[in-house]
Amino acid sequence: MDLSSKFLGLLVSTLFVFFSLSGCSSKSISLTPEVSYGNPSYEHVKNLPQVKYKNQISEKEKLKKLPEKTADEYEILGDALLARGEYFMAYQQYEKSLEKEKNNIRIEYKKGLTFLGGKRTEDAGKQFKLVLNKQPDHALAHEGLGKINQLNKNYEIAKINFQKAIALDPLLWNSYNRLGNIYDREKKHKQAIKEYRTALTIKSDAGSIYNNLGYSLYLTEQNEEAVKAFYKALELNYTNKKVYNNLGMVFAKMELYDKALEVFQKGGTQATAYNNLGVGYLKNNAIDKAVKCFSKAIEISPQFYAVASENLKKCRALQKYSQ
Repeated sequence: MDLSSKFLGLLVSTLFVFFSLSGCSSKSISLTPEVSYGNPSYEHVKNLPQVKYKNQISEKEKLKKLPEKTADEYEILGDALLARGEYFMAYQQYEKSLEKEKNNIRIEYKKGLTFLGGKRTEDAGKQFKLVLNKQPDHALAHEGLGKINQLNKNYEIAKINFQKAIALDPLLWNSYNRLGNIYDREKKHKQAIKEYRTALTIKSDAGSIYNNLGYSLYLTEQNEEAVKAFYKALELNYTNKKVYNNLGMVFAKMELYDKALEVFQKGGTQATAYNNLGVGYLKNNAIDKAVKCFSKAIEISPQFYAVASENLKKCRALQKYSQ
């Protein structure tokens, strides 16, 4: 290849590069970058220094710098755990709260609740007495002792505890409710009804109290009033099985057996429903119908054999006696 051929080839290559860069547009192309680095002395991004503060503070150091919880914050956390039934965890938060604010009677009382919730009645009793030694007129601590004595079946002492609590704070609805429970055990149903009604003037949305009231009304032959109380309990979303069973027994007592069976079925299995209906018939001295119900319960579920067969024996004995 001669010198002229080499020159021609170089010219063609140069023109190709030029047209590749310029395209068909009439605009001029700048070969210098339009975006410059913050520090113009660095010609390429790889030459820039690393981020100055990257990983400078470790996670452990960050945690050290977090502000310490206050006594109130530990208490709030303890309350949330207590409400969820996490008694040991709640106790720990209350202990931390007391480290920040010693001699806080309110927290000392709540520690007693964690013991009570965990069925540690002896520790709970000591804690409530500790509160009362510091503050004798602490109504809730008296109520706490009442709950312990009620659990331990020391009913006379429990009554004194609840009455003391109410004298100090007339708005302690649970003390009235628990007094009603004790009076019912003593078959003093009219006194129990009075306590339940008082509790409901303070805590009108407590379905459990309406259930207790309904049962006392049932025991004092106030059947229609009892039905209203049980329905009110259900209306307030207190749907414990015993509410349905109690309501069913009232209907059976009123000889409304179809309604009784319907309610019993809502409170348990078919076998349970027929067994309970049989009890209702038996209480009304409708022995033949009771026998059919108990037999039906056994037919549906053999596990009811022990319960229903005992009821059948009672029925057979009554049938034999009445002949």
